[in-house]
Amino acid sequence: MRSLDFRLKGLSGIRIPAALLFLSSLFILLVSCSAGGTFGQLIIGGDIDPLTLEPVNIGSRYSIDSPQIAAAVKVSGVRGGDRWRFTWRNSDNGEVIADSAGTYSMDNPAFVEGYISNRLLPAEGSGIIAEPGEYTVSYYHNSELKAEAGFTIMEPSAEIIEAGMSKDLDQDGKPYGKSREFYQDDEIYAFIRLDHKISGDRFGIKWYEDDILLGDEEYTISENSYMPGYILFQLVNEKQPAFPPGSYRLEIISKDEIWQEYVFVVVPLEYDNGIFAGNQVYADQDFGFQIAYPDGWSLEKEEIEAGLKAGFTPDDGIRQIIINMWVLKEDFSPSPGEYSSFADQRVEELKQHLEELKEQDLEDDIKKTEMDTDAGDMELFEVRYDNLDEAGGGWSMTFSFMEKDSLLFLFMRLTDPAYIDYGEKVVDYMIRNISFQE
Repeated sequence: MRSLDFRLKGLSGIRIPAALLFLSSLFILLVSCSAGGTFGQLIIGGDIDPLTLEPVNIGSRYSIDSPQIAAAVKVSGVRGGDRWRFTWRNSDNGEVIADSAGTYSMDNPAFVEGYISNRLLPAEGSGIIAEPGEYTVSYYHNSELKAEAGFTIMEPSAEIIEAGMSKDLDQDGKPYGKSREFYQDDEIYAFIRLDHKISGDRFGIKWYEDDILLGDEEYTISENSYMPGYILFQLVNEKQPAFPPGSYRLEIISKDEIWQEYVFVVVPLEYDNGIFAGNQVYADQDFGFQIAYPDGWSLEKEEIEAGLKAGFTPDDGIRQIIINMWVLKEDFSPSPGEYSSFADQRVEELKQHLEELKEQDLEDDIKKTEMDTDAGDMELFEVRYDNLDEAGGGWSMTFSFMEKDSLLFLFMRLTDPAYIDYGEKVVDYMIRNISFQE
């Protein structure tokens, strides 16, 4: 409940519970006149003059964020013990939004004159003076209606306070972690913060890669709310589990017009050795080895005539990485001098496969790099192939050859350009942590 603050000039205040908060004041002059009194017009204003108690900023139209609305009547010839009353009513639905009453002066039974005034203030926590609509203020003397006046609370137009992007929401559903750079596994939100929400207003977003429209979403406000609030949109890539790494453009739409544009960037996931913390291990008794592979990855193994094949892929579908491992028996493995040509054949097979699927526009010039290194006490020969275009597309493949006890361990890493480094680090960890039975 709000309270009524009733003050008389030169007297201390008393407080009475009421529906809304009012400040009522009376300028007192002792006069000699007959009973009954006279009453002026009820005047609506934006404030009360602190010296004369006359209404100022007189008008009939007010915004919902007005700090106050005052009503005042000039009276004379009323007794101090007579009763006054102001009733504030919504004319559209008849609801009484405030009702306050009192006596002109309990301490002065003589006749008085001056301005009796009443102020309407916003309810605590509401943020507004009253709902938009038509209102009437009624003034009563000793329960008899003496004056009325009307005013209007105008319907506001919604204004955007803030807009932007974030990668999370807090427990209240508000944007958290505001950013223009996102990892591929981040959720991507666009938000609009409004001072008010007005029924029928439309807001939306559109997002692009270069000038290609990737998606759009629109939201129409269904009911009025006069407190600041958010409209949230989540950006999704319908063609893939996540946005490919790259630069994108977002448009914020307000009432069918572009309000603001933002450029945001999606970057690849960073490599972290912690992906091996779960100790996912593939052990094979027949060939006498075991090898760790990353958490959140799947293993598919297949026995083949030449030995075995094991495939490792991330479950999230975001990191475009394929790692295959072959263990080839001596009769089926190429000699060290044939490793490079053996890798060339596998690359040709990949090119034919991609061309059949029409998934890649292959460059004629594939860059090939060879390197001798080591993995512990074993020699390692690697061949790398890069088929990359200027737009950031293409693929990269590395073959790693390693012999152990008449067996050839062959690792193949195939990635898109964004995950070359990530894939190489995974393969390097697997190779350097493989163990063998003595």
